[in-house]
Amino acid sequence: MTALDRALAKAVMDLVISIELTDDEDIDPDVATQITEPVGGFLREALDNASEEDRQAVIGLFREIAAEEGIPERRELALQFPEAMCLVPED
Repeated sequence: MTALDRALAKAVMDLVISIELTDDEDIDPDVATQITEPVGGFLREALDNASEEDRQAVIGLFREIAAEEGIPERRELALQFPEAMCLVPED
């Protein structure tokens, strides 16, 4: 993965996590869903069309970024990001 891939993955993860952690008074939950669901859908579609090697590389990249998160509340969500976005195939 390139530095650009990493930057884009981190930006997507940070955006989704920031929205998730925002109080309902600050952003309507329906609006939050309208923002984050298409992001997850796009990622899932892209990974559905990718090779298994690329899929695992992207999931691994999200996990690496999550492991580097220093804020406990954000780290907890970041570690769950691939599963929460349905990027990991169900058994």
